[in-house]
Amino acid sequence: MDDADTPPTQSSGFLVPPTKIPGTAVATATPPPPREPRHVRRSRSGLSVVGAFADKLLDVVDDVADAVAVGLRLRDR
Repeated sequence: MDDADTPPTQSSGFLVPPTKIPGTAVATATPPPPREPRHVRRSRSGLSVVGAFADKLLDVVDDVADAVAVGLRLRDR
């Protein structure tokens, strides 16, 4: 680009490029939480069958641990 092709500068002009105006954000509704799969069966207490089994299993393990602690005289019953 020659100096002859350069347009004359204006006294009110800026030496920086114009700023970009940021885009406008668009709000949307939050989607509902995912539904529970229908294949999960529930027991009467509201726990799933696997959850009820795990609950009973932990009760048995706790009873065994209590019996071992009493047998080793770590704890009085």
